[in-house]
Amino acid sequence: MFARRGATRSLVSLTGPAGNIGDALIRRETLEWARETSTELIAYTGSAPDVWLRQLGMPEGAVVLRSKRSVARWLWLLATAPRHPILIFEAGEIPLDRGNELRELVFLLETLIARLKGGIVIRPPRGIRAPSRLPLTVHRLAARASQITLWRDAATLSIARCGRLAPDIGFGAGIRGGQPWQERSELLVSLRGTRPMPDEAWVRAVREYADRAGLTIRTIVQVREDEERARELADALGGTFEPWGTTDPLAQEELLRERYDGARMVISDRMHVLVLAALSGAVPVELVPRPTAKITEAFAAIGYHGLSLDAASGDTHEMTTFLDSQQDRAPETAACVHEAEKSLTRIHDEIRTIISRVRA
Repeated sequence: MFARRGATRSLVSLTGPAGNIGDALIRRETLEWARETSTELIAYTGSAPDVWLRQLGMPEGAVVLRSKRSVARWLWLLATAPRHPILIFEAGEIPLDRGNELRELVFLLETLIARLKGGIVIRPPRGIRAPSRLPLTVHRLAARASQITLWRDAATLSIARCGRLAPDIGFGAGIRGGQPWQERSELLVSLRGTRPMPDEAWVRAVREYADRAGLTIRTIVQVREDEERARELADALGGTFEPWGTTDPLAQEELLRERYDGARMVISDRMHVLVLAALSGAVPVELVPRPTAKITEAFAAIGYHGLSLDAASGDTHEMTTFLDSQQDRAPETAACVHEAEKSLTRIHDEIRTIISRVRA
């Protein structure tokens, strides 16, 4: 804890859907940056249900603001905070398309209030989505006015024109030893339910690769809305379907991490599926038709390249060759993940040093 001359206040935004374990993961890591920075912790969680607080590991004594109706109270608590408040925005993806102007103006106002009170504004590693001129202009102003502004990919850094590159905060969720490589026997698959089902050529490629590598296929669910897609994939691939069902989200997260511990390779178009897979020592692979650049760019930020292939061509041989080329990358994966973890630890230490200096 910091030495205090009086009351201090930290405010952290932690919204997100309880049905998305990746979102819970990065919000939880953001909360870690806020813990023990002040005598009073204020967390805004939006309309998230009670289970979301358990997923985050919300500390006892924190003041939790829920629903959009509490935004006015959030602003009041910031405006009336003692000197040197800490304001931490949530990690993740920032939509800056048209219609987000008012929201960005509110965030700019929050930033300016905190700075005028001698406070510290921290923006964890984030990515910008669908930027349009006015929301982006306002967001840049707020980002430049913040002491710590981090971006999880170089493309976003180029768009923002301020701040610096950092690993996605999910890489700080803890490296696991996992099972010895020779004892790992599974190929895990987890794809978005909102995208089209992969075609027959993709199915053949994944099955052929698994057969040659001596791996069994299991489809898993890290986001609730993907559950039916996981069932369809298991049927098509002749694999085992593991539903989320009624399992508690924290138990589901631990089960998934155990599955990653025993996998040699994980195929997904969900970034934090691949982040957790890499933390467990599995090789992360994005093999889907027309992949977005998000995964490629976020992994490039930690020095890991070439994990994605566009499967839109429908060429089974090309896909199996690609999967073959990925299977020996476990040492490279581990090295990049360890460097990412060290980088995030340095950033965390930097934040604590800034807070101590400002409040001295």
